[in-house]
Amino acid sequence: MYIKVTLYVLAIWLTANINAISVTVYYEALCFDSVNFITRQLYPNYPLFKDHVTIDFVPYGKAIHNFNTTTGKYTFKCQHGKEECMGNKFQACGLAQIDKKDVQMEFVTCVMSTSNPSNVYFIEQCANKYKMDFKKIVTCASSKEGDELLASNGEKTWNLEPNLSYVPTIVYNNSTEINSIETRNSLVDFKNVVCGKLATRKPVLCDKTSFFEKIKQFFT
Repeated sequence: MYIKVTLYVLAIWLTANINAISVTVYYEALCFDSVNFITRQLYPNYPLFKDHVTIDFVPYGKAIHNFNTTTGKYTFKCQHGKEECMGNKFQACGLAQIDKKDVQMEFVTCVMSTSNPSNVYFIEQCANKYKMDFKKIVTCASSKEGDELLASNGEKTWNLEPNLSYVPTIVYNNSTEINSIETRNSLVDFKNVVCGKLATRKPVLCDKTSFFEKIKQFFT
């Protein structure tokens, strides 16, 4: 009896994990395309797929960082200037204090939906909305902790192959290889890409042909 129960539980676990995919979003705080993807593709579809996907956010993008062994400090240069570097740090620090993926999604979307995702005023609003420790975020972003979190995101970004050339870049199943076609398709039809990657027990919505898929079929 014990063996049967164990095998049953194992079967359920395997089925759930086979049908789960991970999505990693490499983005920047002040990138319009990052805002567009997160607010118009990722967030609206997340409730439909939350039982099937795990989302990881990596705020860094087309940035550069260096470590000075003499001073023991990092320096950063971001695509959209110093303000974006600070915005990336704010989000990295905020994400670090959130355990639940649902709340991470809400926090990032809240920040990226504002008129300036790097502005500390909006960071405070979103942090308070989700009962986060705003003072801790500011302290983190202004300290060695924030530098190390952002540098870690940089290492993850630099480990991608080929080198990241477009922001945002979307990578699936913890891969370090960039598939430019998947990224491009994800930016305009995230739902369809995820549906194509789910092995079994696909949500009912996957049976519905998306608008972009209909257009593609029309021209083929």
